Amino acid sequence: MALIKCPECGKQVSTAAASCPHCGNVLSVAAPISSGGSGGIVFPTAAAAQVAEQTLWEGGPSIALVYGKVLRLIVRAVFRLRVEGLENLPPPPYIIASNHQTWFDTVFIVAALPRSPMIYTMARRDTVFNRSWKRWLVPKFGVFPITPSMGELDQRGVATVYQVLARGGVVLIFPEGRYSRGRRLRPLKKGVAHFALQAGVPICPLALTGLDRLRPFGRVEVSIGHPIWPDPPVSWRMARRVERIVDRVRRGIQRALARAAEGGPTWRSRLRSVPSRLRTRLRHPLRKSLRQ
Repeated sequence: MALIKCPECGKQVSTAAASCPHCGNVLSVAAPISSGGSGGIVFPTAAAAQVAEQTLWEGGPSIALVYGKVLRLIVRAVFRLRVEGLENLPPPPYIIASNHQTWFDTVFIVAALPRSPMIYTMARRDTVFNRSWKRWLVPKFGVFPITPSMGELDQRGVATVYQVLARGGVVLIFPEGRYSRGRRLRPLKKGVAHFALQAGVPICPLALTGLDRLRPFGRVEVSIGHPIWPDPPVSWRMARRVERIVDRVRRGIQRALARAAEGGPTWRSRLRSVPSRLRTRLRHPLRKSLRQ
């Protein structure tokens, strides 16, 4: 019988077990799924989807919304949070792709964005869920664990992303996969493009600055770019379509970082962005009807 190590207690557990008999931790099921290969993401098994369902909605989203409201009050009272580009957010469902500076990036992004719909975030089990107080706290804000292995995501994490999007929710992804310094981006992982292509939802690039020198009443800036639709030519190979979307996401985050450095958009840049915003609003109903 094959054995795996439980990520919580470190003891050996059978691969057939749904949860660890020693600590009760719910285990990732089945084999990892490629998130960056030339093919698309393989959809998770029914068992993985069922486990993701139990994990995602444990306690209900209403509880998380209450915690989110308290979080917004605290963040805005302690820090000077400036948000630019809220008008660029498309109707849900959609994916937010942000740069990654610290493990608490999600706190400021949630505080900056509208209360509804709720934002769910994937985070590494070995870094964000590595302490008991973190395992208790971070799920209260819609953060769910993933266990990547050799550049691949477990089926439970993939199933959770698709379930959030299918319910009209928002998923926050940090495509760098690791922390970056300042305004320089690491190479982006391809999983965010696969998710957008498979689910048919737009990606909204977001830039977060100010957390590398965070202090009470310090300034934190959140800049939101124009949404990116996963619409490369269908005649292209999947690998080429994925590369195209990843490149557009990278450029979108870089433009948002540049706008944050310049102190936000001027009235001229707002005027120039009107045609793009109109096209986004006109295109979304058509895209939604096509998906149905």
